[in-house]
Amino acid sequence: MKIGDLVTLSQYGIGLEACWKYHRDWHQGKLVGLLIDIYDNNNAYFNGKKYKVLWIDQKYKGIKRIYWCQPGLFKRGDLKMFKAPKEKT
Repeated sequence: MKIGDLVTLSQYGIGLEACWKYHRDWHQGKLVGLLIDIYDNNNAYFNGKKYKVLWIDQKYKGIKRIYWCQPGLFKRGDLKMFKAPKEKT
């Protein structure tokens, strides 16, 4: 992943306690964000890289990994590249 990519939550990410309420929108392909920053932070919880996501729809502006984290910060395993959902025929 690189800055500027469209991302969504992965299966693991949508299963996080703070994100589960968006499962229906995620399944419909509405939960899309723009990766705006990648940086390292070596504290006890976020050891490694942090990925900052700007969610495109303002409805999802406050999505957090865990309730005490800043909105939009995730680990790599919480995110995946966005693919548009297949159209039903």
